Amino acid sequence: MPFPVSVSFSNYSDKILTDVRLSVTLPDGLSYAGEAQDQRVREASIGDVGPGSIQKQDFSILAVKDPQTLKRIEAKVNYKVASDSRVGFEVRAEADVPIGQPAVSLSFSLPEKVLSGENFSVTLNYENVSGKDYPNLRIRIDSPPMFQLKRAEPEAPEGTTNQWDFGTVKAGEKGTIVLSGVAAGPEQSILNFSASLLANILGEKYALSTQTASVAIAASSLSLSVTVNGEKEYVAELGKDLLYVFRYRNNSNATLENITVRAALTGELYDFASVQTSASLNSLTNTFTWNAANTPSLAKLEPGDEGSVSLPIKTKSKFPIARLGDKNFVLKVSAQAESPTVPSGVAADKTIALADIENKVKGAIEVVSKVLFRDASSGVLNKGPYPPKVNQPTQYSVHWQVTNYGTNVSGAVVRAFINSGARFTGITKSTVDAMPSYNSASGEVVWQVGNIAATKGVVTPPVEAIFQIEYTPSVNQAGQSVQLLGDTRIEAHDDFTDELLTNTARAVSTDLPDDPTIREGDRRVMQ
Repeated sequence: MPFPVSVSFSNYSDKILTDVRLSVTLPDGLSYAGEAQDQRVREASIGDVGPGSIQKQDFSILAVKDPQTLKRIEAKVNYKVASDSRVGFEVRAEADVPIGQPAVSLSFSLPEKVLSGENFSVTLNYENVSGKDYPNLRIRIDSPPMFQLKRAEPEAPEGTTNQWDFGTVKAGEKGTIVLSGVAAGPEQSILNFSASLLANILGEKYALSTQTASVAIAASSLSLSVTVNGEKEYVAELGKDLLYVFRYRNNSNATLENITVRAALTGELYDFASVQTSASLNSLTNTFTWNAANTPSLAKLEPGDEGSVSLPIKTKSKFPIARLGDKNFVLKVSAQAESPTVPSGVAADKTIALADIENKVKGAIEVVSKVLFRDASSGVLNKGPYPPKVNQPTQYSVHWQVTNYGTNVSGAVVRAFINSGARFTGITKSTVDAMPSYNSASGEVVWQVGNIAATKGVVTPPVEAIFQIEYTPSVNQAGQSVQLLGDTRIEAHDDFTDELLTNTARAVSTDLPDDPTIREGDRRVMQ
């Protein structure tokens, strides 16, 4: 129930205090009655306080958790003196509030471990320990997604599955709520249950005295594991082969018959047309099923025996990118093995094992290297003859365009060597802050691009840099196409998969295949 807290502020000086403001901060576990449960600060404007005056502010506080603890409330007053309003002052005070037992105690009774697929019960015990009647008792129990409720005693009111209204509970009265169901999950999974008293105070809803409990999924009579390309943490790539292997084992003393293995695949990058398997495929749910009909070894599994089924599938060759948010692609598989055989002593309808795997897909980055002679649209004026002539310099503009696909990247660097006879003129442009730079000792041009967002160049224009080079053909190059720039390489760190991304663009020469303005048939060096 709410309790009052009073904060008093006294002016012992002989001056008027102005612009007085009070701030009260609550710790986690205390809330202001009638306010949102997570609100921690209340402020009040007191105004002016005359000499010798006392101001008092009252607050209604509610303890929502952590019984048998001390909670510290902090108060702060900011003010100015009327004779000099330029200077502000502050005073602070603290008070510790002991939190007692909740009016209604809650406690769980449940097993420490259960088998996947086994029926079990969760019991919540409640008792009014306040010494007086408790009106409008309402309890909520939150269950994990892996818990399938079959029956509740008493049943929850119509329209809800996890809230119970008990009306007025007399002092000392006890009761229980029993949930019966089944949990299906991988071995060592933890199922967390929580229960709270629900209260409506001054129009606000509160969850009070929350208690939690958990149960673990024990090793099942039938175990199941899944790997892809021999790993659990495999990082997939575009256009690559994947081999999922589902291994199952009979851990019981009974022979398990008619085992069924199902695998549901989720991910936009699976190429389902590439699959060749004995399993049946439901293309509406993308679920593959192996049973004794298509895999005879599943008809019977003796105690201690194990087996496996596999699923080969390829990833698509391109990312399905249409929006800025199309990034960080993953491949998910949820697998289940089950048998109608139930070993003796196990309270279950069937024997079930679950396993899943989720793998990230590595991004892709691409650089295009183009060389142009006529490049007015970019504002670069190239001089000299074209086709190039012996002993006469011709200038070219090199365009590097970077497209980044499925992940954000950092530390992107583009580099290439220019022909030993070429000259870097120093004219550069870039759509980012970094410009290409030239190392005259090595002949390498380097562009430190840095960070590039996913979908750059797909949904939005690519990152681009331009630099100008000049080349003078020698007499022994007459009648040839001369290489101007070697292979252009790009590398970047994939921030999603923590992998290195690399790619290469072809070398470019004086024949300028990417310049649409060149119409000369013979583009070789002229005498």
